[in-house]
Amino acid sequence: MTIITPEDAIKAASSVARDVADGRLTPADMEAQLETELRALVGNVVGPDDPLFALQVEIARGVLAVGGVPVDELREWAAVMARREAPELISEPEVDETAPEPVSTLTVALEPDSVDPESVAEVAAVVPLPEPVPVPVVTPVRKAGAASGEYDPLAHWRPGATRRR
Repeated sequence: MTIITPEDAIKAASSVARDVADGRLTPADMEAQLETELRALVGNVVGPDDPLFALQVEIARGVLAVGGVPVDELREWAAVMARREAPELISEPEVDETAPEPVSTLTVALEPDSVDPESVAEVAAVVPLPEPVPVPVVTPVRKAGAASGEYDPLAHWRPGATRRR
């Protein structure tokens, strides 16, 4: 362990005062360094065996007292704690094991043996047929190089420089 003499304390204090006067040490810098060191010291919650756990619990109570945790998140944590403390008391939701009644599909209704004229009329009344969409007639445009619509294999060919040497 290092012993600090009064001269060492005076030198350290004057060094800090010089840094503040020169603008190399600002309150924001000091707060950022303090936050970093506090996170490293008490930011990792291990559990009741940690010597800092009592301090961490006090900090958590202070955060809750000022409303630092939203109510929805508190409810979620309360549910987690309830399951952790008494898992047998929390029951799973009951699942309905009964199968739903079968419903006739359209493919069965279209079979020749099972066609009921009333059901076909009901389907036609429920699902109206869409209106036909008119298709526009497109006339091809002739290009200037092609004579009467013939195929011209050289229409878009552009001769380049020769590659012969």
